[in-house]
Amino acid sequence: MANLKDVVDASVAQIVTGMVGTTIAGRTFGYAPDSINPPTAIVLPSQGSPVTFGVTMDGKDAFNLTIKLLMGAADERTGQQELMGYLARSGAASVFAAFAADPTLGGVVSYAIVTQVSNYGDVEWAGQIFFGADLDVEAYS
Repeated sequence: MANLKDVVDASVAQIVTGMVGTTIAGRTFGYAPDSINPPTAIVLPSQGSPVTFGVTMDGKDAFNLTIKLLMGAADERTGQQELMGYLARSGAASVFAAFAADPTLGGVVSYAIVTQVSNYGDVEWAGQIFFGADLDVEAYS
């Protein structure tokens, strides 16, 4: 069975591998970087209930993650268009498609899926305002 760190690390690897050739692939982190150079993706345990133990009859655990996508300022049209690509269901820049390409995250979990986009718009990170969104991920191990 995986632990939370394993799932975060595997999620980062899935984005990097699944989105190879995109700018964000080289700017995806499992922990807060010292400084943000947009576009950046940060995979974090979700607030509230990041882990729920024994959710299935065979004892699988559920993991809830948030992927924060941080772009430049909201008035940058290019950044907004780029964000739309990351939020798309398909395409080379799609986070959803990166997870769908290997829902086991390299065998770390039984199943992982991006379930929704939230907090679209201004996103505060470390006292700075970025344009961005959150993607919610559910994984089961």
